[in-house]
Amino acid sequence: MNYLRVPKEISLSDIRAKDDSFSPGMYRCVIIPTNTFKRVKDLLNPNQPFDKGIEPGSVWYMKRSSHYFIRTKALQDYSYLLYPKGEAIIPINPKVFLDPVLHDSDILMAKDSNVGECAIIDGDHWKNHMFSGGVVRLRPVCDRYYFFSYLKHSLFKTQLMAMTARGATITHAKTLWLDCIIPFPNQGNADRVIRYVSALMEAIVGKEKTIRERDAEIIRIINEELEIGQKNNSPFSYSYPTLHEIRKQGRLDAVIYDREYKHKIHRILNYKHGTETPTQMGFTVIPGPSLEIKILGTRIDSYVPKPGFYTLILPTNISEYGTMSLIQYLGTSKKLPLLKQGDIVFGEAGFQKGRSIVLVDSYDRCTTNAHGLYARRSDADLTNSIFFRCIFNWYRDMRLIDIVAVGGSGGHLSPVYFDDFIHIPRFPDQKRAVIAQLYHNPSPPPQDTPTVDTFVDWHQRWNVDLGIWELDREMKALQHTLADVQEQIIEGKTVAVPV
Repeated sequence: MNYLRVPKEISLSDIRAKDDSFSPGMYRCVIIPTNTFKRVKDLLNPNQPFDKGIEPGSVWYMKRSSHYFIRTKALQDYSYLLYPKGEAIIPINPKVFLDPVLHDSDILMAKDSNVGECAIIDGDHWKNHMFSGGVVRLRPVCDRYYFFSYLKHSLFKTQLMAMTARGATITHAKTLWLDCIIPFPNQGNADRVIRYVSALMEAIVGKEKTIRERDAEIIRIINEELEIGQKNNSPFSYSYPTLHEIRKQGRLDAVIYDREYKHKIHRILNYKHGTETPTQMGFTVIPGPSLEIKILGTRIDSYVPKPGFYTLILPTNISEYGTMSLIQYLGTSKKLPLLKQGDIVFGEAGFQKGRSIVLVDSYDRCTTNAHGLYARRSDADLTNSIFFRCIFNWYRDMRLIDIVAVGGSGGHLSPVYFDDFIHIPRFPDQKRAVIAQLYHNPSPPPQDTPTVDTFVDWHQRWNVDLGIWELDREMKALQHTLADVQEQIIEGKTVAVPV
């Protein structure tokens, strides 16, 4: 629900408080039903409410270093943890490194650029990281995860954007965020409600962390198998491209003849058990349909499912870890090609190029768009589909997809390039099964019933055996529950807490 309101009249004191600004947007404010709330500044340590980051300047950025710099783009709406991709966390010269001493569960918030986005630190492996001057570390004195849950709620960002002056290239929230309100439960067992919200938030963070661990483990296993499976009599040796090689490839792209590409692809081509093309492995790669209005005739977009609408698996919503950050829906009378259970959807163009997902579950009337490709097997073998997706993701992780793609604005990966450049190593069946299980492994929940006090531990025990797909599915279920509880608190309603 949108709680942003524009007042019908303002006083002279209001205008003076806004530095005599007559911009209507400056006087919008958030009004919520509950009168039980506190301002962010009242929930922080009065002696040291927050720590400011440091901006050393891009001249100190490096390609490799033992120390790293966390930029504002590492804090994203779709992630509870720091997002490490796309140069969000970059190497920096140790000479300008000032250790902020980051700890597990520290909360970082962007006050500049992507204003209001926040993330929570996971683990103790951030000792050689500092954060940007556009980021602050908050020091709450209330329940940390309850506080964090409302920082991630749209209510917080709605308030902050209403306060922040617009029109500049980069938005700056200064210290306006200190005046944002955080709602609290208004009932007899308020402390128990706070613990419940906190437990939901902590369980969600735990699932995202486990998803990332599973993804890293898949990459590690692929690297390990390729390393131990190299032919001993064929070490890598770089050579300049020959005229025959250029004619065979039919491309003049310099990068595919570069040392980096040849060295990385040699690990695949030199694998002792050989390789297959996607076609040889039984896949057909098909481009997605165009969803332009001039082709569809009628088009209605929705963020909630509606009867007769298509479920859209859009590459822009595919995460780095083979999950969906958002599912959209499309209403049209045009008959569109449907995706099936077991299909692999790939990002074909732009900066989402190479992101991929296997449809482990079946979706009702599911399709993609022209920026998506999908690979399908005639035998619907889920293990081989997942294995292909994981190998393809390894290619992306190694930057090979970026190298192979053509064109600007992120590039394009045409279906015709799959058989030419995507070589799938013939891993043993047992190794394929291990990789597939990390991505998809349904497991029954623990037999005992979780309580508020055991909620986080109960989910941690369940996480041990779940694959990425199942972890994401359960995380979304928790997010839905959390959103419902938070909305009840905002509305001032009584929250029913599990035993």
